[in-house]
Amino acid sequence: MAAEPIVRMGRAERGSRDHLCCLHRDAAEYHRRAAAFFADGLREGLRVAYASADGMEAARAQLADLGNVDRLLAEGAVQILPVQEVYGPGGPVDPEQVVAACAAATEEALADGFRGLRVSADVTGLVRTPEQQDAFVRAEFLADRYMADHPLSGLCGYSVDLGEDTAADFAALHAADPAQDPDVRVFGCADGALGLAGEFDVATVPVLDRVLTRLRPGTDAGALVVDMAAVDFLDHKLLLALEDYARTHAVPLSLRSTPRLTARLLELLPVVNVHLAELGAVT
Repeated sequence: MAAEPIVRMGRAERGSRDHLCCLHRDAAEYHRRAAAFFADGLREGLRVAYASADGMEAARAQLADLGNVDRLLAEGAVQILPVQEVYGPGGPVDPEQVVAACAAATEEALADGFRGLRVSADVTGLVRTPEQQDAFVRAEFLADRYMADHPLSGLCGYSVDLGEDTAADFAALHAADPAQDPDVRVFGCADGALGLAGEFDVATVPVLDRVLTRLRPGTDAGALVVDMAAVDFLDHKLLLALEDYARTHAVPLSLRSTPRLTARLLELLPVVNVHLAELGAVT
C-alpha cells in the first residue's frame, strides 16, 4: 500500500495572544486556574474581570488567593460581574454583542490607567445545547480575532462533562495547551482570514470539520482565505476536508502561507474548490 501523502515542518510562531481554555473535571480545578491567571494579570498591570454565576460572596472566596480582594475591588483592579451581564440571560449568546461588551470593557480599562483587560468565566452552563454551543463557538472565534490586536486576554472554563467532542471543539478555539488534546487550533486572523495551527491528521481533522460546521466561515463574505503559516503537520485529509467544506457551502476557498509541497498535494487530489491564494489575497 502506498504511503499517504504528508507534509511535516517545524513548529511556527503562533503569536502572543493569551486566549486559554481550562477543561476541568470539577469547579475547584477551574477556580485554581482562574486565580493564577488573574494573579499573573495583576502583576502585568491589567484589570481582571471575573464573570461568575455563583454570586458575589462565593466569587470573593474563589479569588481569595489574590490577597486583599476587597482592596482590589475598591481600586478597580478586580471586577466581579454576574455572568448574565457579559453573556446574556442564558439562551444562545449573541456573539457580536459578547465581543462588543468585551471591547468596551477593554477600552474602559485602558482609560482607567490599566494596561489592558483579563477576563475569565466558567461558561459550561451556557453551552449545554447544540444551539448554545454553535453560538458560543462563534463568540469564541470573534473574541479571539479581537484579541489578535487588542490588549484583551481570557481564560474560558468548560467541564469535560460536556463530552469529548464538544470539549475538543472548544479547546481548538484557544491557544495550544500541551496538557490537552487535540494539538490543533482554529483562530481568527486580524484581516479576516481563518487561521489553522498544529498537526492535522486522521485524529484531528474531525475537530476541524465540526468547528467549520459550527462557524460556517466565509458564507457571508462569499469566499474564504485559510492561513496555514502555523500548521506543523498535515496529511491529505486536511485538504479533502477543506474541499468538502468549500463544495458543501459553495464558498471558494484559497490557502495562503502554505507548507512546502502543499501545491503538489493539491495536484494529486480530487480538489477543485480549494486553491493557493494569490499574493496579497484577502477575504
